[in-house]
Amino acid sequence: MNRWLAILALLAIVLAASPGQMAPDFRLRDASGKAYSLASFKGRPVVITFWASWCPVCRAEFPKLHQLAQEYKVPFVVISREPRDTEQVVRDYMKNYPRFLPLLAQPGGDNPVAVANRYKVLGQPWTFVLDGEGKIVNLYAGKVEVESLKDDLALAGYE
Repeated sequence: MNRWLAILALLAIVLAASPGQMAPDFRLRDASGKAYSLASFKGRPVVITFWASWCPVCRAEFPKLHQLAQEYKVPFVVISREPRDTEQVVRDYMKNYPRFLPLLAQPGGDNPVAVANRYKVLGQPWTFVLDGEGKIVNLYAGKVEVESLKDDLALAGYE
């Protein structure tokens, strides 16, 4: 069974947006209504995580990732790809993670599911580390280790 899960995870990563590629653009907003696109982060590394409120892996890793976001002070964008995660569910969930930037549907722009599809995300969590030009440095389908993210941020130009 574990072998099949490993094969499926590898296949999912192969099909996803890949390291070295430009990350797909998006137009989403934060809880206050401010619009964000990939260009909003130009010139600095950014971490984008696709998650869902019911996801046990997300629940387990968010505290460690939030600590990293506080320590490194890099933009840490979280986008729920779960259609049932309403704006209120996202707001309530993120109260414990004030350093994260949760992005929501933008009227006249994108919705989170469309953005996840553009990134070819097949599950959650999926985490992408981007450099200051918007290129994908690395991606993780499933659990990510903080030390690995630190290495990726160094490669992305974090100082």
